[in-house]
Amino acid sequence: MRTVVIGNSGSGKSWLAKRLGERTSTQTIPLDEIFWLPGGFNKKRSPSEVQNLVDSKKVETDWIVEGVFGDLASQFLSSAQNLIWLDFPWNVCKQRLEGRGSESNVRMGRVQSEQGSRELIQWAEGYYFRSGSCSRITHLDLFESFTGERILLATEVQVQDFLNVSTASFQRAEFDSR
Repeated sequence: MRTVVIGNSGSGKSWLAKRLGERTSTQTIPLDEIFWLPGGFNKKRSPSEVQNLVDSKKVETDWIVEGVFGDLASQFLSSAQNLIWLDFPWNVCKQRLEGRGSESNVRMGRVQSEQGSRELIQWAEGYYFRSGSCSRITHLDLFESFTGERILLATEVQVQDFLNVSTASFQRAEFDSR
């Protein structure tokens, strides 16, 4: 299984990828871990280091890649069988981001300050109207151009329904917006 999960911050990408990985015994690859240096969300890897990580991960047999970085996700799509887009409204993403707290707690092994949490919420709100790699318009373009199995999930009920069916096959036509 080679699957890419995209969506805004707070849409549930990491949560869904983890559940899918557990059910299918497939490793998850957070794009945050490829993009950011270990220890925080404030130091980016060099472009060459990012490319080397993408290239080394992409050739593995099975993976679930998840993240908001459309440019990185797109590099996995040529090898992917499935693309899942979590297209949740802002109020849901915002509530989830706020629910994480000040993120002085640890997320993905990284500590984020209260100020960093506020900045993330402000940045995530821009997903719906900005352009660029980490935007809704880019995710829509990736979704529409992907030739494998496409799954659009826009509500928590759809996510739960998706998880309650055979997640190994991804052959659920009602989730495909084609």
